[in-house]
Amino acid sequence: MKILKDSDIFKNPEHQEPGSYEERQTVKIIVQNDKDEIALITNPIHNFFLLPGGGAESNDLEKEAEREALEEINYFVKIIKEVGKIEEFRNRNAKHYITTCFLAKTIEENEEDLRTEEEKKNGLIVQWFSYDEALKILSDQVQKAKNGEVEFYNTTFNIIRDYFFVDLEKF
Repeated sequence: MKILKDSDIFKNPEHQEPGSYEERQTVKIIVQNDKDEIALITNPIHNFFLLPGGGAESNDLEKEAEREALEEINYFVKIIKEVGKIEEFRNRNAKHYITTCFLAKTIEENEEDLRTEEEKKNGLIVQWFSYDEALKILSDQVQKAKNGEVEFYNTTFNIIRDYFFVDLEKF
């Protein structure tokens, strides 16, 4: 399992390691449609593309990934396989994330908008890209993160993590 820490993400980490971390289980999902395009989500606040996903509310991680796909990209999906796991130690908020990523295929579009109120308020949208386009977008974002051009602490972690998962899953 890959491990990410502030020192792996930032040239000059601002936050010291806390005495302890709060545990948080999360899921990410690489969703392919019938054109073999990958869903990436974005919003006008941070203007970066990420995989759909979020905090797990149960220990059934496949179910959680399916829920996140339905909520964020409006599709029912079928899980194909687990892609991998990443462990993250985020010093600023003293959080220890264990993120599991799954590969899934779309089954059917949902007609109801299930985004959370915060996601709606933030303008969360989904866009579909070929694998090569998605990998290029994420790779370019990783470069911005490494250059210190990403203003948001958690988004910087998310960019590195999501690139790792998409790069693992060669199509």
